[in-house]
Amino acid sequence: MSNQANNYQLFSEKILSLWKSQDVSYIKVEELSIVEGITFFELIPDSELLDDGGAETLYAIDSEDVEDMLVFNKNIKFVVHDIYLDED
Repeated sequence: MSNQANNYQLFSEKILSLWKSQDVSYIKVEELSIVEGITFFELIPDSELLDDGGAETLYAIDSEDVEDMLVFNKNIKFVVHDIYLDED
């Protein structure tokens, strides 16, 4: 994760608002890495659900689960890759 850290931002209200304005319907959550006891999860907007039996989980953009991802937790961080932050 440290080499890739510059490509990620912590999930925030601003990102959530951006995605809502872009009519994102759901967010996929994938475990990215564990660094020094902190688990990083990548959030991917409106990605296709892959039926590979993996650990991906989908959440509706307006769900309480997504709101909970904004709450500080010292052991879990939700991050978004810069490619999903294009405002076009």
